[in-house]
Amino acid sequence: MRINPISAQAAFLNYPCQPEKISSSPGKIDVVTLSEEGKMMQAQVSENNSSLIGTLENFMDGAGKDGVITLDEIQAFGQKNLQIAENILTNTLEQLNISSDSKISIHTDKEGLIRVNSDLSTSDNDRLEAALNKHPDFQQAFTKASSNQSLVNAAEKHMEFAQAYAQDPKSAVAQYNIGSSSSGEYVLQYALGQTALVFQNSVFQVG
Repeated sequence: MRINPISAQAAFLNYPCQPEKISSSPGKIDVVTLSEEGKMMQAQVSENNSSLIGTLENFMDGAGKDGVITLDEIQAFGQKNLQIAENILTNTLEQLNISSDSKISIHTDKEGLIRVNSDLSTSDNDRLEAALNKHPDFQQAFTKASSNQSLVNAAEKHMEFAQAYAQDPKSAVAQYNIGSSSSGEYVLQYALGQTALVFQNSVFQVG
């Protein structure tokens, strides 16, 4: 398996399905005799490849079934899960009789629990937070959407950096802060019935 140079529709990740034949001269294929140890190693590699293929066939709704995953497929999978999270949030607000005009910010804490900051009353905020934590599909969809958005964002930054580096390496390294670390997370923001994933260095209180 290898990670390729990134572009929107080019292969972001692919893996070899068939071994290549090596020829020492045109029309002639070298014959290699494997020892018993070599045969065992070959069988192990084949088994590992089969396991990888099976895993990728089920990855991102089958995006990897052809052995290739593109950035567009990653982005589409993230958008799908963001829509699922939005639908669950909208339905939950309706079930709790909470206005959809509210401003809501959702993130997960270090223990993996859903945390809600909003302009709601403390009681409604707590009810919403409890309801979302009891809905496993919401947490799963939110986690997939935010993880995929992180991957897409990193890929886009990689493309921007590669172009800038080709023109001026020193300036590109400084501009993109290569070597420095930054902390933050994607937060699900909801307002007027619409959701968006927003990267924040720290979670803020909506008010």
